[in-house]
Amino acid sequence: MMPKQILKKYWGFDQFRPVQQDIVESVLNNQDTLALLPTGGGKSICFQVPALLKEGLTLVISPLIALMKDQVEGLKKKGIRAEAIFSGMHHTQIDRILDNAIYGNVKILYLSPERIKSRMFSDRLERMNVDLIAVDEAHCISQWGYDFRPSYLEIASLREKVGLEVPVIALTATATEPVVDDIQEKLLFRANNVIRKSFNRKNLAYRIVNTENKQKELIEFISNRTGSGIIYVRSRIKTKQISDLLNKNKISADYYHAGLSHQERNEKQNAWINNKVRIICATNAFGMGIDKPDVRFVIHLDLADTIESYFQEAGRAGRDEQYAEAVSFIFTNDILALKNRIENSFPEMEVIREIYQALCNQLQLAVGSGKEETFPVDLNRISSQVSKNLAVLFNVLKLLELGQHIVLSEGVRSPSEVQVNVQHKQLMKYIANNPSQRDLLHVLLRSYREIIGNFAKVNEEFIADALNLSLSEVFAKLNYLNQTEVITYKPRSSKPQITFIKPREDAKNLRFDKEHLSDRKERAFSKMNSMIQFAQANFGCRSQILLAYFGELNTPACQLCDLCLSNAKIKLSENFDETRIQVKKILEIESIALEDLQKKVSENDKGRLIDVVQWLLDNKEISLDKLDRLCVN
Repeated sequence: MMPKQILKKYWGFDQFRPVQQDIVESVLNNQDTLALLPTGGGKSICFQVPALLKEGLTLVISPLIALMKDQVEGLKKKGIRAEAIFSGMHHTQIDRILDNAIYGNVKILYLSPERIKSRMFSDRLERMNVDLIAVDEAHCISQWGYDFRPSYLEIASLREKVGLEVPVIALTATATEPVVDDIQEKLLFRANNVIRKSFNRKNLAYRIVNTENKQKELIEFISNRTGSGIIYVRSRIKTKQISDLLNKNKISADYYHAGLSHQERNEKQNAWINNKVRIICATNAFGMGIDKPDVRFVIHLDLADTIESYFQEAGRAGRDEQYAEAVSFIFTNDILALKNRIENSFPEMEVIREIYQALCNQLQLAVGSGKEETFPVDLNRISSQVSKNLAVLFNVLKLLELGQHIVLSEGVRSPSEVQVNVQHKQLMKYIANNPSQRDLLHVLLRSYREIIGNFAKVNEEFIADALNLSLSEVFAKLNYLNQTEVITYKPRSSKPQITFIKPREDAKNLRFDKEHLSDRKERAFSKMNSMIQFAQANFGCRSQILLAYFGELNTPACQLCDLCLSNAKIKLSENFDETRIQVKKILEIESIALEDLQKKVSENDKGRLIDVVQWLLDNKEISLDKLDRLCVN
């Protein structure tokens, strides 16, 4: 079959989006390929289509467990044999998936990066017929990126094991030029090969609104708009507060964050996607992998940490290519709050050791134990024990992750799973000898047909209804059978999970590379300063500023953002900037009255001088002193 036939058969599309076909053809020609596509650009199709045209197995490396689960579920619904392996899965479940991958019963295998080093995967890898490696969120491999994950560096050894002749496709929606180069180097590209779609969103109006009353501005803005929107805030508490505020003002809204149960998140997300709720107020846990093209505005009530994260979140507006807005409401204190947030993301060593000790105590881990084991963890309990807020706790866990001590899977809710561990004949014998367990085992066998030797997702409420039992009775029966080892029962959990990459260490001996941490802190502040400069810019074009950050230079002004509209309002000519620079150079030497300034500027500049001076005054770049002379601020 041809790529377009695969696209039509499984996805129902007649044509690829711009650049997608170039990427697919590059991969099918066995070229290492870096695909740069903006948020909503259809990255997954770029590796899923080639995967179905190749004979062997495609390995997909992704750090996002929830997204992996969603994509595997979606592929299975299309009749595509896909599986995922990530931290926290039972070893027998992993064992079965890996065997199926070896024998050709899996076409696309998703893998979280920390599993690459696991012995179980390494031992099986050489027996797999791998003919494509896809690396999602590829910026995670670069220390210059905004979301560096050390486990991604293991992909190079994965490539060497399967053979460099097996092509790799790396995909990202946010990469500066240094990151683009770093990705190709770290992934051992045989030749540089970048295929990109411009990050220019011609339909998206970027706006910064400076205000002392964000809530009033927010209500006015939404009341004067139609269509659905997303509001991003920094804290879980704030999501509900803003949602309540909107509902009180008769604006349909709900809230979303990673602390909600899987069912609650799905219900809220689906209600918003289906336009039953107009506005979703969320932390940055919301939006990844969600397909809703008709979002008319994205609002930030708190400054994003980096331009990369801002661009990704703002880019969820207007994917239908109709006019949309990305608006940030900023108060004077927001800049200081951002600086404090970045500073606090690098806690002192004694705080790191204290929290690491409390974590190991809660899990009752002895020194030297725990390697490659996964544990549910109560972060609120640890927070109380060490008298530190959750933000500090998360920052410490992130540093422990960067030091490759642990991997944290935050807020991933896993449904309950059951596997019958004995063969059918032995099971019938057990039922005959244990009649009290007969009805439950019969329901499991009837309802989940492949449950013998395989994990099946089970619903305890359904089982309770089928047996006319209470939920607590079903839990008790399943736990009893688990103890007898007739079944393996993994109860559902919404707690974050932590996987120890290394054996547990004595907290006193915990060490970090000081130079590496210092470099990382310096880069974090550099990225923060770029975000602040974007937010405080009062001249030019916001789209041009964003695109220049990602290496796209000489792009036309968008004519949509607040800066472009302000420029148009004062009838900005193409020579305005030259006049502005000349005026500021004069005023940097001396403060002078307007009539004296008119004598000093060139003849070509005199016609627009009044407009330029008024603009500089409005934007607080210059002011009038006590003698009514113009001076630089």
